[in-house]
Amino acid sequence: MLTGTVSEAARLLHVSQPVVTRVLQHAEATLGFRLFDRVKGRLQATPEASALYGDVERLYGEIERVRRVSESLRHKGAGRLRVAATPSLASPLLVPAVRRFCARHPETQVQVLTHHTDEIVQALLANQIDLGFAFSPPRHEAIASEPVAGGQMLLAVPRGEPLSARGRRADVPMHRLVERPFIAYDDNSSLGLLVRQTLARNALEPRSTLEVQTYSLALSLVDAGLGLTLLDQYTALGANPERVSLHEVKPALPFEIQLLRASHRGSSSLADDMREQFADAALQLAATLPQRLEAPAVSFEHAPK
Repeated sequence: MLTGTVSEAARLLHVSQPVVTRVLQHAEATLGFRLFDRVKGRLQATPEASALYGDVERLYGEIERVRRVSESLRHKGAGRLRVAATPSLASPLLVPAVRRFCARHPETQVQVLTHHTDEIVQALLANQIDLGFAFSPPRHEAIASEPVAGGQMLLAVPRGEPLSARGRRADVPMHRLVERPFIAYDDNSSLGLLVRQTLARNALEPRSTLEVQTYSLALSLVDAGLGLTLLDQYTALGANPERVSLHEVKPALPFEIQLLRASHRGSSSLADDMREQFADAALQLAATLPQRLEAPAVSFEHAPK
């Protein structure tokens, strides 16, 4: 497929021409159809060969990846680590954690993925990843979890539509904001449920014409001036302060970030170090929160009965 001739294929593979010819004949006999036609001294792929080529190319790519990992294990003792995080945790926390991890383990093969929480659980059970990070995931008998960071929900408001309190130190009741455009969450994640349950508990029905499934997309919509929303602090701290203001919510709406592993598989020193780098990244980002919060705070305590 790559060279067009048996002789060039043999040279590329460092074998003799008869070997390539025999392998090709055996492949065609096994498959039951021709893979190449000879046209003017060159081999031209048949439609059947072209249909197979994409899958074969992907297969060889996986084989090459396994070869690289095995070489690393044999010669360098480095190994690999497969890690996933939910989309909202990937950019603010997983990226800096991976940067620190790679600096400490430059020879380690690291696969970085973004999945929703239920996809992380399934990938762990199928041994497709080694660990994952998610917001307060549901309990699963085959998944071990441990808290790795915490935080609180914040209100993100477009800079062009500032909040105004009735006194210098007064909080803004949330019920005064329900007529503003509100970006809602159409998901079953723990934070999405937290937002919906908090609004329902306080008998609040914001005017919501936009629904999203990720907090990073919600922030982008706030940045575009399309409404306000409740965000986890790590996503919120990625906001452009010139376009989005962040406000404390009272009483606080806390959450946890959990590290997830398959309970029937042992941990590794690489996974433990990734956990440490993730936790450090969360601490460093959380330390910037006080200077980003603006007055007034938003309160759920004064909703009308």
